Amino acid sequence: MHKEIFEFIKDYLEVNGGEISNIGHFPFRKRSEHIRRVYMWAKRLVEDKSDINKEAVLVAALFHDVGYAISADGSLHAEYSANICKKYLMEHGFSPEFIDEVTYLIINHSNKDLMTAKDASLELILLMEADLLDETGALSIVWDCMMEGSQNVQTFEKAYEHIREYSFKSLKSNPMITDKAIEFWQRKQSLMKEFVEHLSHDLGIQEDIFPD
Repeated sequence: MHKEIFEFIKDYLEVNGGEISNIGHFPFRKRSEHIRRVYMWAKRLVEDKSDINKEAVLVAALFHDVGYAISADGSLHAEYSANICKKYLMEHGFSPEFIDEVTYLIINHSNKDLMTAKDASLELILLMEADLLDETGALSIVWDCMMEGSQNVQTFEKAYEHIREYSFKSLKSNPMITDKAIEFWQRKQSLMKEFVEHLSHDLGIQEDIFPD
């Protein structure tokens, strides 16, 4: 079922012009690929949970950004995503209770302040963690390099500075709540710190190699 939902979402984005990211001009960044990876992270996070509605989290992960096909600037994408999801689930015979829970997760997934709210459901926290885990760490480094590679002037030093400004800064703090997500984020932080240190050393950043 999840594969069929993903194919529906991918087609919906393509037909309605929502595949290309509206965050800058990154032709290599596809909305459906982000959705697929968020679903992947969600599966990793829920696999050892026994006291939650796993199916609601996974279905919400699949639908969470499909509303970009309608919301040009992305400001209302969560609401549009929830509406598209509700229509699809109703047409495919899902229960009203399940639909209500999934659409609640989708509508609130962008409000990351709710991660620390006392009344936030574990399902919502897991969905937001999965969303944040994508496009950080190694994937973020690749993004920075591909973006720098598209510029008219390209240097290793510029790529290094871009990585420090974006990928490195994005991992300075750990916003995760659940134990597994915290561990995933810590691994990303370790990778980023080591990568930046190695790259700085390889480029001789802040090192006087021609002393008087």
